[in-house]
Amino acid sequence: MDDRSTQIVSQISSSVQTTASVVGAGVLGGQAIIGGTSNSLASSTNAVHLLLLLRYIDAGYPPNVESFFDMTSRNAPSNDSSIIPEVFLFVRVGNLSQYQSKWYRFGEYKLSVNFLTNCGTSVLICFFSLVMSGILMIVKKYAKRKSALVDNILYRFKWNQILSCVANNQSKLALGWFLQFSGTVFDAYGISNLIIAVLSLLGVAIVIVVSVNHTRWNWRVTRDKLFLSREAIKASEPRQKQYAFVVNDVVTETSVGRYFFVLSFAKVLLIVAIIFWLPKAPIAQIYLLLFTNIFFILALLIGKPYKELEKQLAMLSNEIIMLLQEVLMAVFATNKQVKFLSYTQWMVMGWIFIGLILLSLVVNAFVAIFIIIKALVISWRNKKKKSKRLRKRVSQSVIRTNILTPQGRIKKHSSRIVRNRNQFSTILGSSFSREIKSLKLKLHFIVACVESEQLHFKFSA
Repeated sequence: MDDRSTQIVSQISSSVQTTASVVGAGVLGGQAIIGGTSNSLASSTNAVHLLLLLRYIDAGYPPNVESFFDMTSRNAPSNDSSIIPEVFLFVRVGNLSQYQSKWYRFGEYKLSVNFLTNCGTSVLICFFSLVMSGILMIVKKYAKRKSALVDNILYRFKWNQILSCVANNQSKLALGWFLQFSGTVFDAYGISNLIIAVLSLLGVAIVIVVSVNHTRWNWRVTRDKLFLSREAIKASEPRQKQYAFVVNDVVTETSVGRYFFVLSFAKVLLIVAIIFWLPKAPIAQIYLLLFTNIFFILALLIGKPYKELEKQLAMLSNEIIMLLQEVLMAVFATNKQVKFLSYTQWMVMGWIFIGLILLSLVVNAFVAIFIIIKALVISWRNKKKKSKRLRKRVSQSVIRTNILTPQGRIKKHSSRIVRNRNQFSTILGSSFSREIKSLKLKLHFIVACVESEQLHFKFSA
């Protein structure tokens, strides 16, 4: 590769690292603002991470793609160049070379086998959420006056933050487990990482089982809502808020929407397993990834799991970009064996491959920013509506208090007198008019009688 191409790749890799940091900060900030209830933000982080995991497939990439992968892995915030920084990457324990993986291209990129080095940040976030949940439950027990405020904070930490943390790091967790179980170093630090990896695996399994049980329960409540009493509906609201991450973004009326959290986790786990456990068969890896991706796209198109169109389009765009990447990888892997591409064609397709990674980063950065802005706007509108309702209630209470004061009673009494007087005059006027009409009728009758007597007298004369 010439110097000009090397310079371009260097500039692109630096911009990719900056954009990835923006996406990571946007996702973490968005989850904090929304309260860990956005499933679509989690899909964005996993989409970017899965694209970066394609470097570990020996697909016969062009020199520009190999240089791009190598440069983006340098000075990355995490061991596997993902967008979420890892705290334990900077922990120096003994000779770090003994903890490096020897598993094919994972070893070439010097990935650590220690679980905390790969997923330590997510473990700390889940542990912090559990501690905060316990503290808030104790505070709620003794601070009854501010129980509503404590409940709102507790709903964010008790399950939503843990579920969002697991969903945001699905691919990282899967890769961390595979690296840890395939190359454990049996010293004090290595065994502690192994124990934490096993405990985290059990914890994620429990979280998935709990989410499935909640999904079933929530669907029964939603389906039978018309037949439930107000007390039963009100009693179910706290539990629904605690698991808002599972049901807020998705359509619970369809099976794909209800169990989309489990379906997406199974898809990510399968992709990471294909990338990790078939290092000697790149063509088989690529076609298995293609079939998995096509199946998931069909599930998105047929099932339509997301409630909002923009989130559905964001998820679909990530899958389409991934599909195009896999098609290019199939061409690269075939060219590695057959050599049907010229060097120029090979490099051009490599630039297209890099452009697709940039496109994915831009799309997911835009999605993260859009979701954050939309959440802020909705929150501001809700606060505005609440303030209007509060002002209306205050004005109504002022009117009621004015009526209860002595001046208000006088005004009320005088208005009642005026109203009764008007009603009396109306009744009196109507009765007087009826009397006049009856008198007129009587006079007409007397006149008619007199005239008839006069005519009878003339006739007899």
